[in-house]
Amino acid sequence: MAKILYWDCFSGIAGNMAVASLLDLGASREKLQQGLASMPFSEGKIELIIEDKIVDGIRGLYFNTRDEHTEHSGHDHHHGHENESHVMVPESGFLRHEPLHEHNHCHEHGSAHQHEHDLHEHTHDHHDDSDQPHLHGDDHHHAPHRGLNDIAALIEKADISAAAKSIAKECFRVLAEAEATIHGKTVDEVHFHEVGARDSIADIVGAAICLDDLGVEKICVSPVHLGSGVVKCAHGIMPVPAPATALLLKDMPVVFDHHIAFELTTPTGAALLKGLKATPLTEQFSFAKVGHGHGSKKIGQANFLRAFLGESNEFKKNSDSVTVLTSNIDNASGEQLGNAISEFMQAGALDACLIPIIMKKGRPAHQLQILSDPKLVDQLETLVFKLLPTLGIRIETVARSILQREIIQIQTSFGAIVAKQIHLPDGRKKIIPEYDELVRLAKQHQTTTDAIRKKLVAEAAITD
Repeated sequence: MAKILYWDCFSGIAGNMAVASLLDLGASREKLQQGLASMPFSEGKIELIIEDKIVDGIRGLYFNTRDEHTEHSGHDHHHGHENESHVMVPESGFLRHEPLHEHNHCHEHGSAHQHEHDLHEHTHDHHDDSDQPHLHGDDHHHAPHRGLNDIAALIEKADISAAAKSIAKECFRVLAEAEATIHGKTVDEVHFHEVGARDSIADIVGAAICLDDLGVEKICVSPVHLGSGVVKCAHGIMPVPAPATALLLKDMPVVFDHHIAFELTTPTGAALLKGLKATPLTEQFSFAKVGHGHGSKKIGQANFLRAFLGESNEFKKNSDSVTVLTSNIDNASGEQLGNAISEFMQAGALDACLIPIIMKKGRPAHQLQILSDPKLVDQLETLVFKLLPTLGIRIETVARSILQREIIQIQTSFGAIVAKQIHLPDGRKKIIPEYDELVRLAKQHQTTTDAIRKKLVAEAAITD
């Protein structure tokens, strides 16, 4: 049974709220802190805020970076938002500052660098005639800019699992592709602003660390609420959802909340859904935990991301494709047929069998069926023609479903024996001893295989 995470995006989704919801489900704070602290930023380690909060009577967690929280708190802006990521796009011979729309978010889904919006949205045709950005505070400067490859390299250097790295890089890839499409550029031409990228990295890599720690295998999502109204960015006033968010949420069920004049879902939140291949929940689902990831703004309704962690009630099965070789044989002796089956299995066939049939003119015959890995078809075909008097072989590729199983050792009163553990569709496990083991024990104890089997069933070592 697959472990499923279901995000209820009734109030949208943003990166920091996603991380907070996963932490509230029980993801390791230590792994998150250590993983993000291991990222070799030239400007130093990211400091995190993880707080238990009760908002409007609902307990949950709040996650943010120290810089974002402190700097955002120092400005009295109506909108606050998480990752105010920026990209730098060549335009008309100069660099134009383009926000990645983690801007002015109404409920600080990720505790937005609101000051970053003020600081870096200036362009040659906005605010004044100066070519220099306006600075807030004493130590704010334009930091280096990182492209997708730079961020991927930074993630690779982090002390986190390979699975978490893969998740984070995929989310950044879809985010970069969306921004490149929106701006009519290539992915290589889009660069995330350093401070914005740090914020996005904290959220996206943080979410990846938490998802891996929780062992999540599948992401499902409710209809994603977007809010309404407009947001302010470098190009001027833009409608909600911001262009990158809209592109990332393509083909997903969404809700336009005309009664909420705020941006509920951010590009970072949308990038997580897109990068994680989130799908609507279409199967039965039993959840054991519920987590709440709080935003920090009042929006006229509850402002948190709710996460459910549980398991699918649908049977998890393995599937693959195999090749079937079939031939009707009416002029081979029993000895030839028996020897051929043995030879086919030794040559690597997955299975081989003979089915009694009646052919034309009432002749008794056998239908040979060999199940093969597609890579061994030529070898087995040659062997059939060599060993049996047939003039033709039918070959077809078929799909098959396979019960999950593994070879295990079980401890019994007879000592350790080899058995096969099979996962049944209803979730139960069946343990069957290898028949060769029963034969070995029967000879050793001078009894029958049936007696050995009954003894093992009585011990509950195997399944009847």
